Amino acid sequence: MTKDLYLILIYVIVINLITLVMFYVDKQEHKRHRHAHGIRSHTFLTLAILGGSVGEILGMLLFRHKRHHKEFTILLPIILVAQIVIAVIVLRMYFSTEVSPVGLIPA
Repeated sequence: MTKDLYLILIYVIVINLITLVMFYVDKQEHKRHRHAHGIRSHTFLTLAILGGSVGEILGMLLFRHKRHHKEFTILLPIILVAQIVIAVIVLRMYFSTEVSPVGLIPA
């Protein structure tokens, strides 16, 4: 694996750990103060778009937090699938020596 791929892998791990920890902190804040505002939903969705979708989904499952919010139950799986598709396309292009004009299918 090249240095570029290592950096991307480290980034994905770090952003997911940060997101998971933030989910835990938000859950604890809501347990202590029932009506506390905590971390805003759009902050979590932004983290998911930036690569923390796996950390958020794990946070929802592990901490039983935000499982009934439609914006999370609908958008997170969509974001994750989109990220997987993009990752597969980029990796295929990265490891392919010849790429078709479309860029998705090796020639």
